Amino acid sequence: MNGTLYEERGEDRRIRKSKKALQEALIRLLSKKSIGEITIKELTDEADVHRGTFYHHYTDAMDLKVQTEREIAEQLTEILSSVPQSKLEEGPYPLLVRVLEYLEEHREIAKMMASEYGAPWLLGELCAGISERCLGTQLFGEQLRYGSRFCAAGLREMLVSWIEDGMRMAPGEMARIMERMMGSQSPTAMSR
Repeated sequence: MNGTLYEERGEDRRIRKSKKALQEALIRLLSKKSIGEITIKELTDEADVHRGTFYHHYTDAMDLKVQTEREIAEQLTEILSSVPQSKLEEGPYPLLVRVLEYLEEHREIAKMMASEYGAPWLLGELCAGISERCLGTQLFGEQLRYGSRFCAAGLREMLVSWIEDGMRMAPGEMARIMERMMGSQSPTAMSR
């Protein structure tokens, strides 16, 4: 990937550090409570930055949330496109394991995406993207529309359970289970 969630080109290191701290604080808080319940004081205390620093970068907590979600969405889009279509011809395993590894590396983001208070829409979009990439070569027209929605809903629930269970199962093992649930008939899926 081209950098981290918190990097922006041309920004001073101190600015990046402050923004990173604020985004990480928001992500942690959103896994527990809604944006409306989060105060600026709570955010700045959690991030260990001054209130003035917050307002230098963001107009309010919702502005921080929107910018953070936009950056996460960009990362997820990059992940979805990182696996070539040719690798998916035998099944969705390579894409699934890549997504699961990202979520495992970014546990706080995963928790926030699985939380009703955080950004469940991001998890929904991620699952829809996985489903469309993996089923797009097998189904067409209405079948693709309904099939990908069905598949995305199942993936979402599996991911939420995996995240809520503390990601105890390794990404590769979880990817194998998800691949089987998606109905992959590839020889590698059957032998995994």
